[in-house]
Amino acid sequence: MKMLIVLAAVALSSPALATDVINQDAKPYKLTILDGSVTETKSLRANGSIYGLCGSGPCTFSIKGSKVAGVGKGDRLVISGGVIKKQ
Repeated sequence: MKMLIVLAAVALSSPALATDVINQDAKPYKLTILDGSVTETKSLRANGSIYGLCGSGPCTFSIKGSKVAGVGKGDRLVISGGVIKKQ
């Protein structure tokens, strides 16, 4: 009986959500993520993607000249034309 309860709990649990960033530009960017009081910088290749960011949220994401705040878990961000925005 206990095993059945454990299996049901695992089957019904939802996957952890995180933010994905897709760079549609043909140039690389330094991506800065502010998650609470923690700041992290990632290198994002030209036409590249980074998955699984901002695990706790809300977060602020920025590249040179563009910023988007209030990003939550499960949001998807796109960089296009030098602008970062929610998709």
